[in-house]
Amino acid sequence: MATYAIGDIQGCYYSLQDLLSKIPFDSNSDELWFVGDVVNRGNFSLETLLWCYENQKNIKIVLGNHDLHFLAIFFKQRYLNKTDSLKSLLTSQKINQLVDWVLTWPLIFSNEKAILVHAGIHPCWSFDTADKYANNVCMFMQSDPQKFFKNMYGDAPYSWNEDMNMEDKMRFTINVLTRMRCLNKDLALDFTYNGGLNNLPPNLKPWFSYESNFKRDKKIISGHWSAIELYHHHYGASIDSACVWGKRLTALSLEDNNTYSVDINKKDLS
Repeated sequence: MATYAIGDIQGCYYSLQDLLSKIPFDSNSDELWFVGDVVNRGNFSLETLLWCYENQKNIKIVLGNHDLHFLAIFFKQRYLNKTDSLKSLLTSQKINQLVDWVLTWPLIFSNEKAILVHAGIHPCWSFDTADKYANNVCMFMQSDPQKFFKNMYGDAPYSWNEDMNMEDKMRFTINVLTRMRCLNKDLALDFTYNGGLNNLPPNLKPWFSYESNFKRDKKIISGHWSAIELYHHHYGASIDSACVWGKRLTALSLEDNNTYSVDINKKDLS
C-alpha cells in the first residue's frame, strides 16, 4: 500500500487528473491524502468535489480555509466574493449531499507515521492536544453549523491560553490548523505576511522553524502556504506548489519521499 499526499487543488480538476495519470496510484490498495482547499478559485470546484466524493474509499481529506469558506457561504454566514468560483457548486442538485459529506471532514488526520493538516501544528501543542481541540471544533461545527460559522471568523486570539473561553479556543484552533504561516518571537500568530521565505520580516519566522517542547515523532504534511511551494522542513513538508496561481500541482509519496508534479492545466484557469 502506498500513500500519496496532494497539495491544494482549489477546483483545478484537470490538473488533478493530469497528476493522477502520472503517479503510480493503484486504486485497489493505495490512498490519496488531500491537504485541504479542495475547492475555490479554480474553475471546477463542483467537478473536483464530486470526483473526491465518488472516490472517497481511497481518500483522506482535511478541511482547509477555502473549504470552510464554502460551508460558511452555504450556511448563509458569508457571501461570495470576487475571487470565489463556487457558484456551480452552490447551485448543484447534489449540494446538500456534498455539504453533508464535507461537514464530516476532520481538521487533522493521522496514521502511525504522518499527520495531515492544512496549515500546520503550533509548537505550543502536543499532537494529542492539537487532535483534541480539532475534534472539539469539528463536533461543534457538525452539531450547529450556522452558529459555528457565525462565530468562526476573526484573527484573535493570537496566542494560546488554557484559560480562554471555548469560543476563543475554537477560533485559535481553526486559525492554527487552517491559516497559520508565521509566528513572532512570542509564538503569537501573525497573519500580515504571506510571501516567500527570503523576504520574511525580521520579527517573524515560519511556524515550522520553532522548536517544540513536545515530541514530534510523525511527519507533518501541510499545504496552504503557496508562496513557499514545495518545501521540506524539519518537521515534514509543505506541498502547496501554487497550482491555482498558475504553477504546479504536487503529490508526495509518504513511503519514499518521492515527489510528482504537473504544470497547471490551462482549462482550470481559463
